[in-house]
Amino acid sequence: MNHRGRTPGSAGRTVRSSTQQQNGLSMRKRDMTPTRNQNLMPNATFVGDRFLGVRLDQDELDHANHLMTSKLYGNKENLNQSISEPNSPEKAVEAETSKMIRHKSAGVLTDAEEGDRILCYKKSLAPPPAIGYINQAKVLYSTNSVINPASSVKKSTRYVKESASKVLDGPGMTKDLYSRHLDWGCHNWVAVALGYELYLWNTETCVIKNLFEDNAPTNEGMITSVRWSQEGRYISLGYASGAVKIYDPNRPKTTQYVRELRTLRVGGASRCASIAWRKQGVMTCGYKSGDIVNHDVRIAQHVISSWGGDNGHCRDVTALEWSPDEQMCVSGSSDRTAKVWDARHVRGAEVIQDPEPLFTIDEHTGQIRSAQFCNFRDGILATGGGINDGTVKLWDVKRQCQKIRELSVCETGGVGGIVFNRAYSEMLTASDDGFMRIYRFNANYKLSHEIQASNEPIMDLVASPYDEVLIGDMEETLKVFQLFAVDKSTNILDRTGPKNVGFNVR
Repeated sequence: MNHRGRTPGSAGRTVRSSTQQQNGLSMRKRDMTPTRNQNLMPNATFVGDRFLGVRLDQDELDHANHLMTSKLYGNKENLNQSISEPNSPEKAVEAETSKMIRHKSAGVLTDAEEGDRILCYKKSLAPPPAIGYINQAKVLYSTNSVINPASSVKKSTRYVKESASKVLDGPGMTKDLYSRHLDWGCHNWVAVALGYELYLWNTETCVIKNLFEDNAPTNEGMITSVRWSQEGRYISLGYASGAVKIYDPNRPKTTQYVRELRTLRVGGASRCASIAWRKQGVMTCGYKSGDIVNHDVRIAQHVISSWGGDNGHCRDVTALEWSPDEQMCVSGSSDRTAKVWDARHVRGAEVIQDPEPLFTIDEHTGQIRSAQFCNFRDGILATGGGINDGTVKLWDVKRQCQKIRELSVCETGGVGGIVFNRAYSEMLTASDDGFMRIYRFNANYKLSHEIQASNEPIMDLVASPYDEVLIGDMEETLKVFQLFAVDKSTNILDRTGPKNVGFNVR
């Protein structure tokens, strides 16, 4: 065998050549390349190794090129030197050239007509953005042009108006850190308890009315808790005696106890300092004994369940709140514990007695003064400590009540109230040092604003249905702050609608 002139890649070709000779076809080595191989095998299919584009309308393109080069080098046959000629051949040549080039540039890409466009930009045809959407690209390209885009976006803290928009006097307000003196209804009416009296204040019209018309009941003691029903039609008042009275502000004065619908009493109970309404006429009340009782205000036998005994609190209940989906209820107590209760234990075929709570929180070093569920992040619960425990602890009740974060709010007192804001995803706290603090709900839960609202401890903190908050302090003053003001055009709530539907104080 002759090995001269062989290369490492020629072995396969040699075998193929010998195979072809056996079939009666002679093929030389230099005829094996695609450009020289003309000895095609019959009934064979070959796949090309390259693609050559085909230009359409080549004649028109050549003609257009001829016209342009003729004009460039001064060909006189297509030019008209006459100034007075209205229809100059020169204009016709330019129009024809432009038409050919336009036809060439568009005809290869699409079968559309000459006057049609592939993309047509028109104004105000895009769908409107979602409520609260912020165009980050607009922020990026409105800054100075720099090499690093990240450095061009300056993260600025939003503006917060730190001064109160409205200030009212509240003479006679009980100086009790563990009573609830205020509540802001969904119809924009504020209920304020001043000793034995209850005043209703419309924050828009500034109308103030006395619910009892100077004939307040005194046999039950002072008012210790105030709460509007969810639809804002009724208002419930807890008293030092343990009685809970339900009033209808729309009801005219007909008896000695003006506008009273009914009185709910529980045997052995005293001082009702916390009330939370639920849908379908269920009202949850916490008492000084540590018992929590669920009342159905629509039926005569109003007690439908009781949470207490060995599974309940051993001292007075100071905070009660239902979750936004009403599947859980949190209770805080002076026994330094908070408990999360299951909504399935509210109503049964018979009266439910002393069920076991879902979770028990016992990491606070002082009395628990406030508790609140987050309204924009499912399953997040915040508990605020009282005297000697000025912390707010965040829990995830969806993960076996795992503690997420502990925030040191006040070193000299307790936390009087907690409010969550959905528009900015923030948490607001009010404490005994007279400060309100705003925390961002991000990875770090950073303190973004600190506002000195009072020189005395803040006893109550409630939020309006819109963008305002109301505090009551030991100076016997009420102050309204607009800490969460948003653009009216992007506000989720309809601020132009009627505020007092179904509520007209006579």
